[in-house]
Amino acid sequence: MDRFSEYNQIAAVMKPYRSLFVIILALFLFPLLTGCAEKKAQELDGDDIRFAEFYSDYLLFSGVSARTGEELKADLDSGTLSSLLSRHDISVELLIKKSEAYQADPMLWQMVLVRVRDNIHNRQNPPQ
Repeated sequence: MDRFSEYNQIAAVMKPYRSLFVIILALFLFPLLTGCAEKKAQELDGDDIRFAEFYSDYLLFSGVSARTGEELKADLDSGTLSSLLSRHDISVELLIKKSEAYQADPMLWQMVLVRVRDNIHNRQNPPQ
């Protein structure tokens, strides 16, 4: 037997499995290729917007002067913190869930921080 006939015999045996191999290869490569594609810009959902509002108030109450923008060192007590959470309709569970989401998605966290910055700026410089 020459090499070509051996190859033809192997090819004949492998032919039924070729389409299965192509399907498995495609299923493996598809997520990799789509992961490299440019991602669409995310938008903040309602929970993200409420979190940004809460975090803006938290920073204004505890760490940023509304007049000068200087850092203050005021610790909020649990009552004030609970009041802020309820004012923005945020439960402790939602706070934890969103914190985990922001740790997992830095771009989303950046979008929230931009919203927080804008909120603080708008409160420091109200429209006249």
